[in-house]
Amino acid sequence: MYKLSVLKNGIKIITHNMPAAHGVTTGVFFGAGSRYEREKIAGASHFLEHMFFKGTKNRPEPSDIARSIEGVGGYLNAATSQDHTFYYNRVPKAHGKMAFEVLADMMNNSLFNEKALDRERGVILEELNMFLDTPMRYIYDLTMNLVFSGSTLGRDIIGAKKSILKIKRQDLIDYVKGFYQPQKMAIAIAGNINQHGAIREAEKFFGHLKKNKQPIYKKVPSERQGPGILIHNKKTDQAHLSLAVRALPYNHQELPTLTVLDTILGTGMSSRLFLNIREKLGLCYYINSSTEEFEDAGIFAINSGLNTDKIELAVARIWDELKKISTVLIAKRELDEAKEYLRGSISLEVDNTDNMAMWYGIQGLFAKKIKTPAEKVAELLKVSESDIMKLAKKLFKREQLNLAVIGPFQKRDKNRFLKLLK
Repeated sequence: MYKLSVLKNGIKIITHNMPAAHGVTTGVFFGAGSRYEREKIAGASHFLEHMFFKGTKNRPEPSDIARSIEGVGGYLNAATSQDHTFYYNRVPKAHGKMAFEVLADMMNNSLFNEKALDRERGVILEELNMFLDTPMRYIYDLTMNLVFSGSTLGRDIIGAKKSILKIKRQDLIDYVKGFYQPQKMAIAIAGNINQHGAIREAEKFFGHLKKNKQPIYKKVPSERQGPGILIHNKKTDQAHLSLAVRALPYNHQELPTLTVLDTILGTGMSSRLFLNIREKLGLCYYINSSTEEFEDAGIFAINSGLNTDKIELAVARIWDELKKISTVLIAKRELDEAKEYLRGSISLEVDNTDNMAMWYGIQGLFAKKIKTPAEKVAELLKVSESDIMKLAKKLFKREQLNLAVIGPFQKRDKNRFLKLLK
């Protein structure tokens, strides 16, 4: 069972004791990401994520940080999104206190060495090149650019080459001071732990942090009328597409319904999209759907990789599936199978300390009320056939569709794709 504590400075501490676990995962979460950045320093959130691993006052070399954790059989990592960044490690339970201290050292004492910064700049530029050369990954960035155009939410998390080249050490220091605020911070610890002891450690490492001005971002503009098209020309034998609509934000009451809808449409090899678009028609290699939530908006996307000559037929058949689920009640058996899939997948997650630290850490940042896996399952089981059709009808309208495409297409093909959506 989890325990929620709040330090005087506003930091949320969520501890989840797992007596049978052999390891401990500790995560430090900050409610700031790429959508908070000024255009001049676009990519600073991600750049900073890299730099926290490049040396501290107590561990001056990157290898000193890595060996502290890997030397006991553990691992460490981090990730940056549009609205949050987190750092975590996992170690055998006997080394849990040490691992927490390593994270605290990184957060409190990083050097941001100039030479290390310039070296890492090159690494990040190569990471950017990798994304650009991986259409299956880059289609996500294009979809966000399109769906949330005119907003920092739609900007690439990694930033642009121009801004990455110009980011300076002082920019990163100022970013930490401005956006890594205790009131926008959560610490999640999951595993075989002493919960009271973990809370004391959190107070010792982070209780000194002072609140500063609350970080803010510009909310996304209202949705435009009419479908949108974004084409990225690339010489490829396989086209990659993403058909997306704006969906639901964090804490929306219909999120359980969206989760079930996503499962039925595009999760796994028994989903409608996989069975009807790939298996029956053979139009694509991969096809799936996904959802993502932010504080003020959300997105639902269908992604696929297919032969360039089949893209028009594939889009038409995908739209057929969206129209069908918007107008025809799903069968009770299909709904029950989707719920059982979700119940089972969530029950498998709870055995993993990483999963549980992420589960509670993200909720610590954004949820109005933290929910256990059992509470989430209970919400999913209440979703009805009519709930799904009602939400699908609200989301899947032609004027709300957005199509991002990577392949050997030109700007003149835009009208051709627009006809598919209209």
